[in-house]
Amino acid sequence: MGDKMGIYLDNGATSFPKPKAVEDAVLEALTVYHGSANRSNSSEAHSLERLVYDTRVTIADFFNFSHPDHVVFTKNVTESINLFLNGFIENNDHVIITALEHNAVIRPLEALKASRGIEVTIVPCDLEGQLDLVALEKALLRTPKLVIVNHASNVSGDFQDIKTISQLTTKYQIPLFVDAAQSAGVLNIDMINDGIDVLAFTGHKSLLGPQGIGGILIKPEIAKRIKPLIYGGTGSMSEYYEQPELMPDKFESGTNNSLGILGLKAGIDFVKTMKPDQIRLHETTCIDHLQRALQKIDGIRVVGNPEASKRLGILSIDIPELDNAIIAYKLSKEFGITTRVGLHCAPLAHQSYGTYPKGTIRFSTSIFTTNDDIEKSIIAMNSLLKR
Repeated sequence: MGDKMGIYLDNGATSFPKPKAVEDAVLEALTVYHGSANRSNSSEAHSLERLVYDTRVTIADFFNFSHPDHVVFTKNVTESINLFLNGFIENNDHVIITALEHNAVIRPLEALKASRGIEVTIVPCDLEGQLDLVALEKALLRTPKLVIVNHASNVSGDFQDIKTISQLTTKYQIPLFVDAAQSAGVLNIDMINDGIDVLAFTGHKSLLGPQGIGGILIKPEIAKRIKPLIYGGTGSMSEYYEQPELMPDKFESGTNNSLGILGLKAGIDFVKTMKPDQIRLHETTCIDHLQRALQKIDGIRVVGNPEASKRLGILSIDIPELDNAIIAYKLSKEFGITTRVGLHCAPLAHQSYGTYPKGTIRFSTSIFTTNDDIEKSIIAMNSLLKR
């Protein structure tokens, strides 16, 4: 998206720009649907309630999930993860995670170690970001409470074969929780066929929605076992002091983010029209072009799978002889190119890739990234590194 506003290659953090339909949906939610869903009697509020429910149906359909009432809205994937872990994990439980997890998983688990004495097993990944399945099965023999898998690394774009992993978790009858923060919208996710029990997602990345909206899809048999993270008014069963067990009200106390919900639906509708496979093809084609050019410069290390087609639209590089932060700063200040530098809130992943504590420079594309954006980025990097 190269123009007078600069070149934006930080879509792994938040996608930009958004489709026009998302802008329109948010504006409509702000200007037309006054009142709160489940809390007002106006015709506009009733219309909003229908649209909110339609969004649950859209999300359930998008991920092939059979229970729209078990689609729970949160403000982001981090809240989704905290909602689930704090409500599901009990004293002295054992949890398995991968070595590519984000701090959104690591930090809640660290807190639960301190407060509930839980045990966490970290299953290693290789330098191409692939989970060690032998080590996973060995850990599963100890009958953990839960397995958590980061579907795609925000550091490298490397992604896991969820169906193969779920064959193991199903064999040992352990629930599988998938963090789809980076993958939702660019990888096809099928909760039934992939064997996913719980899926957490955020709206502001590859689903192209606004910030401040995310969600979690929970199989009914597991939802019954979770305590709410937040208690309060739900607009339902108000005569009772106790939190309702009715879904999704059980986990949605307080007024929902209707602007975000309607914007999210518009983003998903756009993604469905474009098709995730085609979006990913465009993004990885852009990244492949950038990677091939940058690999001609001495001293650059590509992190993760060396083949761009086997990652998401992310190129994470380390320049061992230089300060990555200075290069990223100059890209921004001298060339107007936005990237992300550092540890990307995923120090465990960087330890796995051998880039801790320095981190990397991350370029991440979207469906709106142009060839001109990539060409100008190549020129800029050559200018900075061949001085």
